Amino acid sequence: MPVVEGSPASNAQWLDPRGRGLSGLLETYSLIFATFLGTMGLPHVLVRFYTNPDGRAARRTALHVLYLLGLFYLFPTVLGVISRQYLPELLVTGKTDAAVLLLPHMMVPSLGGKILGAIVAAGAFAAFLSTSSGLVVSVAGVVSTDILPGKVRDFRWATLLTGAVAIGLALLLPRGDASLTVVAMSFTLAASTFCPLLLLGIWWRGLTWVGAMAGLIVGGGLVIGSQVLTVISSYTGDWAPPITAQPALLTVPAAFATMVVISKLTARRSPEDVNQILLRLHAPDPLGFMRDRDVQRFGSGEKADA
Repeated sequence: MPVVEGSPASNAQWLDPRGRGLSGLLETYSLIFATFLGTMGLPHVLVRFYTNPDGRAARRTALHVLYLLGLFYLFPTVLGVISRQYLPELLVTGKTDAAVLLLPHMMVPSLGGKILGAIVAAGAFAAFLSTSSGLVVSVAGVVSTDILPGKVRDFRWATLLTGAVAIGLALLLPRGDASLTVVAMSFTLAASTFCPLLLLGIWWRGLTWVGAMAGLIVGGGLVIGSQVLTVISSYTGDWAPPITAQPALLTVPAAFATMVVISKLTARRSPEDVNQILLRLHAPDPLGFMRDRDVQRFGSGEKADA
């Protein structure tokens, strides 16, 4: 079966991430690194925890999310193997993304295949809407609380504003390969910023706000800088090293190291009640250390009656 020029021509080459030498191996594992660690820092994933009433429900949600994500990450591999068996002609055209919609009809060439293809398309659109809505809610929440007064009406206006800006940018900017650029960089950015912040903030009592901010700036700045270099290099002769296209292997350790080092240098800025906070965070709910968030904010009913 002929393939697009430059693409792997045999099964052995498809299974070898080092087909492009050491740079290909580093890019492959860097993408895996970013995908695994970046998931916990995606805003539309974190926003799902806002609806949990207590810590027990939040932990149960996290466990279910891990199950579902683990199941989801199996599908791309299965899809690739089956598509190579039923749709090898896509290797000639290079439009391998079409396998998602063409595969059901090729496997079941009847009305059942068409129905299965329609279900796949509907699921894809549902995923798009779910992800987009989660991102809009996350950005609108930040805008309404950090820029606007933070009332419900402000959140509604912030939702309209952020949605309009996103739609406008989508219409104005040129089309690109979302799977290799936008999605990959989103995971890399999350892995280099929110991932170290969450892990160190939850499990290390030495983290200070200065160290956290420094790590966010360093990790996020390196990811954005590498993306800028990659874009400039693509228009000026491809002079940038391949690692800039998938920089997670460098940016994630840099973010962790920055948070740890700066926090140790600014240890005096550590919160005085950090031990109590971590105890409340990790202690089982039946021990009573974690009080309901509404009770903490508004007081108990007995206190209000008194």
